[in-house]
Amino acid sequence: LNGNTCTEETNAVRVYVINFNPGTIGVDQTICEGSVPATFTGTAPSGDGVFTYSWESSLDSITWVPIGGATSSTYTSAALVVDTWFRRTVISTLNTQSCSEMTPPVKVTVNNFDPQSIAADQWICENGTPAAFTSTTPTGDGTFTYQWQSSLDGATFSNITGATSETYAAGALMADSWYRRQVTSTLNGKTCTEITPSIKVTVNNLTAGSIGTAQAICEGDIPTPFTSVTPTFDGAVSYVWQSSLDGTTFAPVAGATNETYSPPALLADTWYKRVVTSTLPGVICSKESNIIRITVNNFVPGSISADQTICEGDTPAAPGSVTA
Repeated sequence: LNGNTCTEETNAVRVYVINFNPGTIGVDQTICEGSVPATFTGTAPSGDGVFTYSWESSLDSITWVPIGGATSSTYTSAALVVDTWFRRTVISTLNTQSCSEMTPPVKVTVNNFDPQSIAADQWICENGTPAAFTSTTPTGDGTFTYQWQSSLDGATFSNITGATSETYAAGALMADSWYRRQVTSTLNGKTCTEITPSIKVTVNNLTAGSIGTAQAICEGDIPTPFTSVTPTFDGAVSYVWQSSLDGTTFAPVAGATNETYSPPALLADTWYKRVVTSTLPGVICSKESNIIRITVNNFVPGSISADQTICEGDTPAAPGSVTA
């Protein structure tokens, strides 16, 4: 003032700069469809202020949606069925001023795949071999490997040694058997396994029973009716009796379709057997009983000859004979 300069200072004010690091929430994960990811932990925030949190998720890593109630430093997601990204917003509050920063996002990759199916239910005869099981090829994420399993009750399954291809051909079967295929998908080192619906191979079990034992009869006599040990069978059963004059070549006996059979009078040795047929949907199975022989005692008595007339007290000539 009037050429004189005077200087005075105000009181000092401080500008607080909130410096903090939001930390991290872990690393990317790969999980099986419908599984729960490991809890997101990572590293804790550090720096100025008091920290509070909010979490967000995204299905495309572009559009983010707040997760209701997720306000802790860590977070455990519900089970997931699609790829999902997560991030955490950290709010630092100092002297009523709040600043926020976000962690880098992490991706949870969900291994989605469909094991598809194998086909189809079959019916076979006892000791028969089912047709090879066809396959609808699995689709989805990862690299697929296979393990076939079998069961005798449709409930308890066990692995079939060496059956690790997409398709499988079973060997001969003596009992009803169920089959299914485990499909394992490997993605980012994570293996996930799903199982196809099972199929059933129904075995038509049949025993032919028996029809008695050999007999010997006189020529022209009727054999004793054949006894029967009743067959055991699945499905509907029917019978056909067969006869043979040489024990080798058999032909059906007309009208003989019951479990038991009474043969007619016989003039020659004859062999008999019974063919038993069991029918289930799509499969007809037959087995033969034991063979029995009816031996006919054929003989000609010969003859003596001839009538004579003699005087009283004379001796007849010895009768001639045709040998029996």
